[in-house]
Amino acid sequence: MPTRSIVERLKAGEMLLLDGATGSELQARGVSINKGATSEELGVWSATANLEAPDVVRQIHEDYLKIGADIIISNNFYTSRSMMTIIGEGDRWEEYTLRGGELAVQARNSVNSEAYVAGGFAPPYTGNLGKEFEGQSRVLAQAGVDFLIAEYMAGDTVLDTPIADCVTAVDTCASMGLPVFLGICGVTLDGTLRAGESFKDLATALKGHDVDGIFLMCSDPPAISACLPKLRKVYDGPIGAYAHVGYEKNPKFGTTPEEQYYTINPGENTPKRYAEYAGQWKEMGAQIIGGCCATGPEHIKALRPIVKGKV
Repeated sequence: MPTRSIVERLKAGEMLLLDGATGSELQARGVSINKGATSEELGVWSATANLEAPDVVRQIHEDYLKIGADIIISNNFYTSRSMMTIIGEGDRWEEYTLRGGELAVQARNSVNSEAYVAGGFAPPYTGNLGKEFEGQSRVLAQAGVDFLIAEYMAGDTVLDTPIADCVTAVDTCASMGLPVFLGICGVTLDGTLRAGESFKDLATALKGHDVDGIFLMCSDPPAISACLPKLRKVYDGPIGAYAHVGYEKNPKFGTTPEEQYYTINPGENTPKRYAEYAGQWKEMGAQIIGGCCATGPEHIKALRPIVKGKV
């Protein structure tokens, strides 16, 4: 367990290196991540790996830690009851959730006791957002995570509006007594949230709520570069970034969603180019930088000298 809280270190102005993707990395190592998928939705993504391939999940966490990640995010993106119900495992959601947190904590304890485990999870496609997030955050707190990240927020609305969902997520997670961060997905080149809301609207709605930092995530790197200054202008807490580098269906592996393989399509977003974006984000005030979909240990290794100032 770290001797200093992440909030303390961020207030001191420190830069922290976040890990890269887990789901696409599981896929790259031969683990199925397409259960429950349709042509429109991802299904439960990487959730079942916590019980079906725990050694691979733990190894991915350890690999990120060994190359210098200060933070790893637990494999809990879609382990809520309503999401696990998609594949008939709704009654076992706590088992999947707890195991995801435990694997990350075990990896941290074995490699670097000063690193942080973030309990990260996304909104369900349907259902009661507050109830789902209460369950996820409660079980992950039990597993021993150091803080919580409500990920993939401000995309498709679940409760009311994307911004209202963000407030609900923050308030629900904060009730666990752990630091809470917010991950905003799908930001645009126009400098707005996915549905067109402004960052000023987001910051205004969150004022007075217990959010310890806001990250821009799962967006194209240029879009994050367009939006970070907008966020910095209206929000004075810690900010961060972890972009995706391209992901697409490859139908040659099958005709049904569960058979289709999602292949990395990084284009120009090589580890070297991704590190150049990270340099921009650092100059824009980001204190936590890592990677989302299709980034791997090679990307995080390339970020290390940018974020940490050393090879």
